[in-house]
Amino acid sequence: MDFIDKLIEEIQKDNEIRQARFSNKSLSTIGDICSRYGYGAVRLYLLGKEEDESSILLKVLNKIEDKGVPKELGAFVLRKLNAIKFVRGI
Repeated sequence: MDFIDKLIEEIQKDNEIRQARFSNKSLSTIGDICSRYGYGAVRLYLLGKEEDESSILLKVLNKIEDKGVPKELGAFVLRKLNAIKFVRGI
């Protein structure tokens, strides 16, 4: 099992993340920011938001960073977060 499989499994097991609702538009925006500018810019963007989803997205971002995921792959994970939450059999 590679580090992305472990990350996906960790995301799926986290009830707070699984129960959160994320708009596809915001995930796309965050993914774009991540791929262009990196994790620090995403963190800065999310800290400026007061929405409930921001704290959970920061939690996901921490999980991605803790695994040492390259920013391009991390951006892809962020964009696909809604799909990742519910996929089985990985």
